[in-house]
Amino acid sequence: MFQSLASSIADSGLNQWTAETYWLWPVLEIFHFIGLSIMLGALLIIDARLLGMLRTYDAGSVKRLVPLVWVGFCINLASGTMFFVGDPMRYSINIGFQIKMLLILVAGLNVVVYQLQVRPQLIGWNTVSMPTIARLVAIASLATWGGVLLLGRLIPYVGTG
Repeated sequence: MFQSLASSIADSGLNQWTAETYWLWPVLEIFHFIGLSIMLGALLIIDARLLGMLRTYDAGSVKRLVPLVWVGFCINLASGTMFFVGDPMRYSINIGFQIKMLLILVAGLNVVVYQLQVRPQLIGWNTVSMPTIARLVAIASLATWGGVLLLGRLIPYVGTG
């Protein structure tokens, strides 16, 4: 799947520009790091609250972090797409990249579970114990995004499938 997409992107104008603009890759790295920091920082607080920690944090304040998660994700989506466009043949066959994309898909499914199952139950976030599904969603979120972070860092070092 990734290889057919990579073949269609290779030698495109955007690919050539990304590959030939010497300052672009480091700038993309900076934006990717900033987006990841924003997203994971907000998610860490939200997930810790879902796990029943940080009870002194007002539930409304924690919920207001959700837009930051989306801002960070969008920054990473844009910069990550540019990384793929800049070197599609290398990324398409990289096992670290492939597993990272799978984990992002799992994280997306976790968001769907949160929206459909957890969010409706969180009317009284200031309760002593969180619903089990909320804790499971938080654990899945921390695990998948932690894996995404680690695999993203390993992409330059792990080879092809």
